Amino acid sequence: MPERPPGDAPGPPEDRFADLGAPESSGRSAAERFEELDERDPEPQPAPPRPARPSSAYAWVVGIAFVIAVIVAGANALRHSGAGYRGIPAGKRLAPFAAPLATSNHNNDANIQPRAGGGHPAACSVHLAGVVNLCELRSRPLVLTFVATGGGGCNVQLDRVDRVRRSFPGVGFVGVISRTSLSAAGNMVRSRGWGFPVAFDRDAAVFNLYGIGDCPTTIFARRSGISAGTRRGNLSDAQLSAAVRALLQGRTVQ
Repeated sequence: MPERPPGDAPGPPEDRFADLGAPESSGRSAAERFEELDERDPEPQPAPPRPARPSSAYAWVVGIAFVIAVIVAGANALRHSGAGYRGIPAGKRLAPFAAPLATSNHNNDANIQPRAGGGHPAACSVHLAGVVNLCELRSRPLVLTFVATGGGGCNVQLDRVDRVRRSFPGVGFVGVISRTSLSAAGNMVRSRGWGFPVAFDRDAAVFNLYGIGDCPTTIFARRSGISAGTRRGNLSDAQLSAAVRALLQGRTVQ
């Protein structure tokens, strides 16, 4: 750098942005004006980068996992569907009911109230001729067979009940019929000669109370009305007899 001659006073600092024009009358340099312009109109900032899209392999794995989850949920739903229609589990007490005999003239709904209320008596307090009252039957072992006459002829199970009951005089046998009229139910009992009480469940209240979903369904109960187990479907004479013997021996009927 050449030396400044002695005695020369230092000049103004070099304006590195002089090409932007001469200083304004205010005396601001081009550099100062450039700085003001930059603050007033900043350069646009670049847009943030887009997130990376998942790879096709990752998307495939997520899709497969979703399908598996749907299948598992569906399997669980199928496994638990109808869980409330399996009769009365062993160890549970049978709920009381009072229902008309199929051969009676009481064309009424069954009384399933556990206690009096709403202007209706409790089921156990209904003592009328032509009425089946569960509370009156709990003094001995009990076999309850439910049939719906619209269920593909499953009422033939009551024929087997009538044959088997003769070998077990100490056991109470009761049938419960639904999905028919009182007159049709009465005619069925009389024509087949069933010698045990058959209740008429006009509105299927007893069916629902006892969780009956299959026709036929047979519930076995110990004295005092405690369930020993439920068997769904048709039972042969031998199977029904074996189940009654298990009941009398204090075993669970499976």
